[in-house]
Amino acid sequence: MPTPNGVSPGAASPGSDLAAGPGAGAPLVALRERRDHVIAVLTEQFSLDRFELDELERRLDLAHRADSVAALDALVADLGPGAPSTTALVPRSVDEATLATWPKKRRLTAILGGFEKRGTWVCPRQITITAIMGGAEVDLREAELAPGVTEMSITAIMGGVDLIVPPWLSVECDATAILGGFEEMHRSPAQLEPDRRVLRITGFAIMGGVDIETRMPGESRREARKRTRRESKALKGEGRAELPEARTVSRDKG
Repeated sequence: MPTPNGVSPGAASPGSDLAAGPGAGAPLVALRERRDHVIAVLTEQFSLDRFELDELERRLDLAHRADSVAALDALVADLGPGAPSTTALVPRSVDEATLATWPKKRRLTAILGGFEKRGTWVCPRQITITAIMGGAEVDLREAELAPGVTEMSITAIMGGVDLIVPPWLSVECDATAILGGFEEMHRSPAQLEPDRRVLRITGFAIMGGVDIETRMPGESRREARKRTRRESKALKGEGRAELPEARTVSRDKG
């Protein structure tokens, strides 16, 4: 009988073969395309309640870090032939003319106030977010990011920054917290693939906080929390498969 994670008892946990090391030299373009496909499948299957939020995040982390097509295939092998062949949630390709005019830098600042950046917008290659005794929310689910690395610097001083990222986006984080908290997320391929969009976050929080969360397109924070509570109740008292090394680390120094 399947477990709440959608995995039959005794079966190998999807993604468990990632520790086997690099794949057999699959071309980076093919690996990128397969990764996009697997992430789209996982996201759609989650929307159909095939597994809970923790399992989605576990598989997404493994998908972003996978270094072979075989490792990616293992993440959706238990979903059966009904797994859709869709990449609707994958960002569109960008032509050279558009890249040539892509915005390079932008600052978003909240001092003794707040701002929200959401909806459809073009994220520059370098973006600086500052919250001083204020609050900021930046939603990248419908934003357009240029292929390659987007640099994001976040500073929170006696304030807070909420960053929402879509499931398909690879994320790297290197931050410091002093008398505050800076949630870190690490899910990116070991080797950068052609046109792979990666968000590289740096910064610090002093007596403030930075929160980074993955949220489904169109899903509100309230809906996400309600779903998490509902799933936690359903899983109460049931055994949980051991997950790989944690994706996020909340630092609290003082």
